[in-house]
Amino acid sequence: MNISIKQINIDDWEDFREIRLKALKSDPKVFGSHFDREKTYSKQDWKEWVGAKGQAIFFIYDDKKIIGMTGIYIPQDTVEKTTAVLWGSWLKPKYRRNGISNLMYETRIEWAKQHPELKRIEVSHRESNVASKYANQKHGFKLLKEEDKEWHGGIEEKDVIYELKLK
Repeated sequence: MNISIKQINIDDWEDFREIRLKALKSDPKVFGSHFDREKTYSKQDWKEWVGAKGQAIFFIYDDKKIIGMTGIYIPQDTVEKTTAVLWGSWLKPKYRRNGISNLMYETRIEWAKQHPELKRIEVSHRESNVASKYANQKHGFKLLKEEDKEWHGGIEEKDVIYELKLK
């Protein structure tokens, strides 16, 4: 394996659409969104998503083949903009449990550190997503709170929220 990670730009919107839809279809229980919603997005929707202000989307590669994705964003609906949120991590199944999530976390945390206004990073997962829990804690995230949530398909399960303080 020759694993690397690269931030994408608006020109990568088609590859983003492809990998995002593949992720939603193959692992629907780890995302807050779902395939049926996002498959209807227009070309413009995908371009706007990739080109949105205050975020970074990264592809993970094995040589030149895209094998996964991950993202981080600064919510633009707050005045302070001091918190970033991790989202959308996914790897093709054959690449899991090989330490690649370390690269994903390290890259996003480094991106956040390049934004001096940020004081913390949040990440959340469904209570049943044990792999996410392990990865979060391995990278220094501490439990912040748990909230009851109804997920796609009417599934009720806690949303477990962690934070990593940067300052």
